[in-house]
Amino acid sequence: MVLPHPAPLFDQVTGFPPDDALDLTLSMPLSLAVYMTMLESTGHAADVAVLRAVFVDEARETARHLQAAMAAVTGPDVADTARLRITHIVEERVPRTNGLRPHVHFFVGQTTRDGREAHPVDLDALAATAATDVLRGTLDRLVATTTERCGLTWGPTSWSPCEVLEPGWLVSRAAEIRAEDPPCPGPWPRRQVFLGRS
Repeated sequence: MVLPHPAPLFDQVTGFPPDDALDLTLSMPLSLAVYMTMLESTGHAADVAVLRAVFVDEARETARHLQAAMAAVTGPDVADTARLRITHIVEERVPRTNGLRPHVHFFVGQTTRDGREAHPVDLDALAATAATDVLRGTLDRLVATTTERCGLTWGPTSWSPCEVLEPGWLVSRAAEIRAEDPPCPGPWPRRQVFLGRS
């Protein structure tokens, strides 16, 4: 089944999110970000490009899954044709952090779009749904795609339910730096909810 796209919240070239928008920030698993940094620093540009493309595709798919959760965050009276207003921005780096830290900001509006009608969105419910059901699906798809296309081995660690396990130094390195690895504050100061950070 093909999920519908949400409506854009703002134009990425000329606009910016309204002050009351919610920034759902989803970071790539830290071990995968460290792995991409290693690949980039050792001249494996083609491998980095594959992982970058996978993450960009997954960001787009996650936006559709947020749209699919609309009924849970707007109520049963809103028509299926209504669209959440979401603009997502994929970034590769976090200020004052060395190496790649791919992440995506999903800026979500306070209302849906359905022709001329606007319906309020329960942003707290959306954040809760995103942190559980949507995040789980995102990680499952990311694991499946990178396992198939890149041969990565994933599994739980003592501090995360889903990290790249091979080569073994990846988990050790990610465990060393995770406490001091800040999340991205976002390109605009909006209410922010971080997804998937342990």
